[in-house]
Amino acid sequence: MIVFFWIFSLIPINLLANDFPEIFGCFCEGGIISGRLESEDQVITIDDKRIRVSEDGDFIFAFGRKFKESLTISVNGVNKKYEIKDKNYKKEIIRGLPSRKVEPNKEDIKKIKSDQKKIKLTKRVGETKKLFNKTFLIPVDGRISGVYGSQRVLNSKPRSTHKGIDIAAPKGTKIYAPSTGRIVLIEEDMFFTGKTIIVDHGMGLISIFAHLNAIYIRSGQLVEKGMEIGEVGMSGRATGPHLHWGVYLENVSVDPMALLEFKFTN
Repeated sequence: MIVFFWIFSLIPINLLANDFPEIFGCFCEGGIISGRLESEDQVITIDDKRIRVSEDGDFIFAFGRKFKESLTISVNGVNKKYEIKDKNYKKEIIRGLPSRKVEPNKEDIKKIKSDQKKIKLTKRVGETKKLFNKTFLIPVDGRISGVYGSQRVLNSKPRSTHKGIDIAAPKGTKIYAPSTGRIVLIEEDMFFTGKTIIVDHGMGLISIFAHLNAIYIRSGQLVEKGMEIGEVGMSGRATGPHLHWGVYLENVSVDPMALLEFKFTN
């Protein structure tokens, strides 16, 4: 399989105006930006929508897989407009999956809906303060075998786009927390994702780890960046051992590679 890597524009952006914070990240599809307001009196909006700010003044915003051409950031009435870089998403063809994992029966669909409901609940803002660290690390040492945003064709059936990255590694390879967070979901047998962990990094940012072989931690536990949380497996819908790492800011999917390429504010 050909592996495609996206190159991000990652130079911190100094917004020049005194009322503007320094913003870090990628103004691109799948990207995420962050910054910190200097005082409680500052209000930030993006395209006229007020953005949630942590008790320390931190804010984050994600663009998702498809986004319009530009947006306007406003801090206390001072406006800046930014162009959003688009991407050319690739097609990934995957064969050899069990037929039920591509075309589930009625009982499977009940299970899928139950699983989806549990995942949906974790996407609500739980920890309102920032738990994540200044930098993220890749959770497992392996080969990138699936990229964010690709159109997937499973057993010759077109399916939804890929909302994460896949990292191929031998079964039993250790998985590490990419950043500090609280464990908000542990499931032993989800239909598509098998053994699954979801970590709340705070401010609506979560990580999903799927297809595990073993889970080391417990629900509600606070895990530090670099802590062992499980092992690579091939549970759920998988053709070989790998970790699926998905990231969401509430309901907006984020390219995990974007988190590896820039620093958040302290």
